[in-house]
Amino acid sequence: MKISLPEHLWDQFVSGDHSCFCNLFKGYYKALYGYGLKLSNDSALVEDSVQNLFITVWERRDDLKHITCPNVYLFVSLRRAILKARRKKEKESKGLKENAYQDFDIVFTEEELIINRESKKQQIKELNKALNLLSNQQKEVLYLHYYNGMSYGEIENILSISRQSVRNHVYRAMEVLRTILDKDIMKLVVSVLIVLLLPV
Repeated sequence: MKISLPEHLWDQFVSGDHSCFCNLFKGYYKALYGYGLKLSNDSALVEDSVQNLFITVWERRDDLKHITCPNVYLFVSLRRAILKARRKKEKESKGLKENAYQDFDIVFTEEELIINRESKKQQIKELNKALNLLSNQQKEVLYLHYYNGMSYGEIENILSISRQSVRNHVYRAMEVLRTILDKDIMKLVVSVLIVLLLPV
């Protein structure tokens, strides 16, 4: 789900405009919740994390005037919150570094694929299966780029990896799909990605 909000909304929010905060919440909630479910299948944890994020953002709004890219700030904050909650819940803190990429088990569902009506169910299943054969980082990059309309630069900041690494993940993911899928299904992939990249 791509986010399209007025540029001035964040500035008005940090100035204390509660109605802008409500619009910010409504505008970002679905995209953040969807991303959170990619990072954890615990819907209650994700919902709590998103809500706590917005509570924290409202309480700290005076300190957020320097934020120039709300997309990155909110997605990074949610990612960190879910990682922290997952660490606490699973009691697994061994070998996890603060700024290193953390491997989430990203899974694509058939419902998320925008396809035209004449596409066969078997093609959908094959495409879904192929997407889930990608590495978790490849899937997370594709999800952020195509499903949330994030630029390579924004993804670079969210995942704390270089922009070239982001490009490499997209390129390698497409190469993997090409080796797995036949030409007809690859045409479907291209049409899906084109639709996802169209402005809303």
